[in-house]
Amino acid sequence: MKNAANPYLTRHVRHAPTRAQQAAAWFGLVGVPLVWMTHVLLCTGLVATACTGGVVQRNALPWPLVHWALAFASLFAVALALVGVLAARRAWRDSAAFVAPQREAFRFVAWCGSAVSIAFAIGLAFTISVLLLLPLQSLCESLR
Repeated sequence: MKNAANPYLTRHVRHAPTRAQQAAAWFGLVGVPLVWMTHVLLCTGLVATACTGGVVQRNALPWPLVHWALAFASLFAVALALVGVLAARRAWRDSAAFVAPQREAFRFVAWCGSAVSIAFAIGLAFTISVLLLLPLQSLCESLR
């Protein structure tokens, strides 16, 4: 399609989103909440095995190992969440180039994916800040 002001500039108009664009929108909508949920479950499990509460466990992890595992899991979760946010935002931005019937439906999914991924990335940041600021080791030692 030629531009009316400048006939040498052309605008790419697509009829439907690509599979990568669809995957990006859906990863923002479903994947980032799953990243948050997995992070919460993993960190809860790690802290629960390290904080035995006076009950002797054979699989109890030492606190230095738990701290490193929490840090690694948090960095990995933040990286995945940021990828989801950026991918969903790009899919939403690219949805303006589609023709009318597919544009509206995909634009809505991409916008929802962008909004949900941002909300769960903020929730992930809050969860990580609680893990960092809460003195978990001293709380668990007081239970013994």
